[in-house]
Amino acid sequence: TVALFWEAVASFAPAERRALLKFVTSSSRPPVQGFRHLHPPFTIHKVVCEAPSMFSFIAGPDVERLPSASTCFNVLKLPNYKRVATMKERVKYAIESGAGFELS
Repeated sequence: TVALFWEAVASFAPAERRALLKFVTSSSRPPVQGFRHLHPPFTIHKVVCEAPSMFSFIAGPDVERLPSASTCFNVLKLPNYKRVATMKERVKYAIESGAGFELS
């Protein structure tokens, strides 16, 4: 799952990468002194979830759940997607939906 995530992110446009960074950290800009100074460090938490049973016969199961984030802890909660195409689709949908932690 983590390797698929980085493969998907490698294909993102710069604007999509900024949106992903904002989705996870609440800031679209990297730390001034680099990511090694991001505290707490960026972390990917693999979320185990079951795929719908009707899809299990087509090249293995995949899940419908979207990624989520804990911005205070810089944690991306990533479901166990099986395909890069699904990973890209779901991550892009999550970061472009405009949902997330905001003060109202």
